[in-house]
Amino acid sequence: MNRYIALAALLTACSQLASQIFMPVLPDIADSLALSAGASQAIIISFFLSLGSAQLLVGPLCDKYGERPIFVAGQIILIVGTLVCAFANDASSFMVGRVLQGAGCAAPILVSRAVLYSCFQGAKLNSAMGSLAISASLVALITPLIAGTLAAQFSWQGMSLVLICFYICIFLFGLATFPKSKKRVISLKPNALVEQYKKIATSPAFIPVASLKWAPTFLYLTLQLYLPFFLRNEFAFSTEQIGQAMMIAMSGLLVGSTLAKFMQKRTHHLKIAMYLWPALPISALTFLFFSEHVHAVIFAHCAIMFIFGSYFPSYMYYVGHFYKSRSSTANALVGATELLLFSSIAWLANQYIITGPSSIALLTAGCAMLVLICLKALKKQSNEKISQKGVKLCNSKLQG
Repeated sequence: MNRYIALAALLTACSQLASQIFMPVLPDIADSLALSAGASQAIIISFFLSLGSAQLLVGPLCDKYGERPIFVAGQIILIVGTLVCAFANDASSFMVGRVLQGAGCAAPILVSRAVLYSCFQGAKLNSAMGSLAISASLVALITPLIAGTLAAQFSWQGMSLVLICFYICIFLFGLATFPKSKKRVISLKPNALVEQYKKIATSPAFIPVASLKWAPTFLYLTLQLYLPFFLRNEFAFSTEQIGQAMMIAMSGLLVGSTLAKFMQKRTHHLKIAMYLWPALPISALTFLFFSEHVHAVIFAHCAIMFIFGSYFPSYMYYVGHFYKSRSSTANALVGATELLLFSSIAWLANQYIITGPSSIALLTAGCAMLVLICLKALKKQSNEKISQKGVKLCNSKLQG
């Protein structure tokens, strides 16, 4: 594997582990810190709120100063935050650690994508993004099992110390791999940043492109907060069994990302998204009619993860397609919006809307319809961009 693809994969793994590894052990954290289910979920959501806020600053910094210095700063903050979590003995200290982890994770998320955009083009970029999606799916697949096993052996605090060792290894590998960064002429003044984000957010392609990331992420966050307690309460699952069940569900990520990489050699990203879209309504129907069977619940979750995995390469492609010179800033805006807005909605939904699997089914069906509308809008924007390129090419030939 190319060293830059390997670096991008490892950086993505850093953020994935920080965000996901505590999910299967939420009930244990609640018991250890004497928290209600809602309070423990709120602490987990604090990570996503911190991550979303930090991305708004990290994205433009990465576009201006390059990947290396942003990686160094982010990795240090991530290690410190994980250390705080490891020695937390109350809800407040654990929340501080999660907030620091979220702020630190903004760097590896955006830097991993920026590395691919800067090192690859065309078919090689598509292949690199597909490889990144597959590696991310593998990490997501094994994370619940790792969490359940480590928590059973060392407690969730000891699990955090294992994470620190991993982050230090990635830090050393990154220092040896990153090329020297070049400064770009990009203003970081508040007014200039607001204008950059405003220009991206109001562009016609932004919502259709972002929906490829927003919809699966919202459903993922909702289920990650809901399922551990559902599996324990309805099916009497232990912590290790919850980890195993969520690992099986996460296999959908690997299947989706692998299938997407195979299909992108034969068809366009938009067609891939359309062909695989039916997994969302299938998931909704499964939650609605077969929720009394644990295997059906896991399958329905797996179908959503399948969409998450298969749509990620398409999302990455269209960000580079429409916002090539501002890819980190565009990624930051998408990420910040989904985490600041949709993580809060996911938590509120778990508190006030979700009463059982039928509620999950309705949310999934609604997301499916929104994604379908956005895919049609994305097709229109893609056709218009192709037409504009054709007109410019004709004009340049005539002028020549």
